[in-house]
Amino acid sequence: MLSLWTSTLFFNFAPLLLTILQGASAAPTDVPSAASFYIPSIPHIHQYADHPLTMFGGHLSADPNLASASKTDVTPHIYFFMVKNRRTADRERIVFWFNGGPGCSSFDGAMMEVGPWRWDGKSEHDFYVKEGGWEEYSTVVFVDQPAGTGFSYTSTEKYIHTMDVAQSQFLQFLRNFYQVFPEYKNVDTYFAGESFAGQWIPYYADAVLNSTLNVPFKGVAIGNGWIDSKHQYPSYMEYALKTALFEEPDPGYKDVKEKLDACVAHLQSINDNPMLIEVCQAVLRAVMKVRSRVVNGKHMCINIYDIRLEDTAPACGMNWPPEMPQITNFLGRPEVVKALHAEAHPGSWRECRTDVHLAFHETTSESSSSVLPRVLSKIPVLIFAGDQDLICNYIGLENMIRSLTWNGGTGLGTVQTQSWAVNSVPAGTWVASRNLTYVKIFNGSHMAPWDVPHVTHDMMLRFMGMNFSAIVDGSARIPSTIGNEVKPVFVEQHQASQAPVTPAKTPEQDKAMWEAYYNAGSAGIVLVLVFAVIGTFVWCRIRRRRALSLPLHNTEDEAIPLNTRENESEEDVEETRQRKGKERAREPFADPPIFDVGDSDEEDYKQSSTNSSKLK
Repeated sequence: MLSLWTSTLFFNFAPLLLTILQGASAAPTDVPSAASFYIPSIPHIHQYADHPLTMFGGHLSADPNLASASKTDVTPHIYFFMVKNRRTADRERIVFWFNGGPGCSSFDGAMMEVGPWRWDGKSEHDFYVKEGGWEEYSTVVFVDQPAGTGFSYTSTEKYIHTMDVAQSQFLQFLRNFYQVFPEYKNVDTYFAGESFAGQWIPYYADAVLNSTLNVPFKGVAIGNGWIDSKHQYPSYMEYALKTALFEEPDPGYKDVKEKLDACVAHLQSINDNPMLIEVCQAVLRAVMKVRSRVVNGKHMCINIYDIRLEDTAPACGMNWPPEMPQITNFLGRPEVVKALHAEAHPGSWRECRTDVHLAFHETTSESSSSVLPRVLSKIPVLIFAGDQDLICNYIGLENMIRSLTWNGGTGLGTVQTQSWAVNSVPAGTWVASRNLTYVKIFNGSHMAPWDVPHVTHDMMLRFMGMNFSAIVDGSARIPSTIGNEVKPVFVEQHQASQAPVTPAKTPEQDKAMWEAYYNAGSAGIVLVLVFAVIGTFVWCRIRRRRALSLPLHNTEDEAIPLNTRENESEEDVEETRQRKGKERAREPFADPPIFDVGDSDEEDYKQSSTNSSKLK
């Protein structure tokens, strides 16, 4: 019993001991030790005893010019929260997660989407670790960036205005991160995020790929991202019509169409592709106006992040998800801030900072679709989209992919879109070409991992190339399929020995086998003919003998049954019919149509609508 207790204790604290030793050996005295970032626990977070979380968090300088700053300067510091993988995977991986905005905290991702815990829905402050978080098999680092976002801080005059400054600050953050945690410098690295992170991620990936960091950068994943203004703004009307948010005869249709025409005319008049185009913002506002109404004296509007829902105006989705008040309250508690090592941040935590958003020059910054081809030439890119999101809807993303030129072609080309199912339930569609994977997620909102955590986890594990046959436990063993490809599962040695695989036959063996079947069949036919002749002879002799004598009893009850199933009831027959019907109903999913994203043919309705509000 004592040995079991000590081994469990060692297993739980081994990562901390290793980190302390690594931190103690760090050469520069101005670099904080990893142990100083260790978070042993967080108040009100309830964990699994057998799989405790190993967490680190705190601020790292993001100022590449720190050496020239005065001691009184408040320089950019980026806050990170890191959770090490709870289960053993086939290999180590680290994922840096970003939320959008600009100016929205990545604690959205940590506490509602791909992180380890969720609100219990009952108390005001209790959160419980749940399966389905991406930290189950990968170390995940949630980054509050740019400086001023979430728990990150800087002086207000140092808020970033341009993407090149954002890139340089993020690279400096990474340099400091790898100094504190050098063990991750050789670990497969991924960037992932959503919404306006569709701008951050391609630019940051491009910066890393052209830097001297030399990390094994393996790919990026962008969910419902804002990537290409020219193709995403005009998608609003098409998406609204396709999802029946309104119809052409509706009173607001004319207004939406006028705003769309003005947007398209402006897009045709410019050569650049800025992240924000004010005249096109009006299209989304017009769509929202069509769906506005008054309920019990309250002005209601569509939730632009999930069209299945409504919200009070003018929030229109900013009050969603429903646990936001509890998360804001939780991250404002002094004991939680202290546990997270976030005390250097002045003021209280806020989900999205308007001042950070307004400081960034979106109207003069080029959309990230301009750098995406360079990224695709070096690493794989996953673009996924929940189909219930309006603000960064899947139609706009598909239009962007159609027009994008990368790796020697435009669009995905004529490739087969495959059905994707998780746990025997249709999850979406999957298509890939020349380093780009596009996944549409059924019943997913702007924050698809919040709606379908196991589905998006399966997606990310597949994208990262996990060897599922090496996974012995956890949610990665949930079955899933893409087209006819079934996820492999781990088979223990004794199970494998119970079901040996029959070795493949050589052509000579196949020929001998069929000759044996032929010879056996010929012999069988001869025997059948012999017995038929003998049987016919015996039957004729018996019949002749009976014909020579009179029957002793002539009764009408004596008859030959017409049905050979003498004991079969009507219920048995009906049961057989039903079973055949069920089997007939189990038709496999028909293959989705060809996803032709490189086709030059235009659809009848080509133009659509616009964007607004914060891109979380």
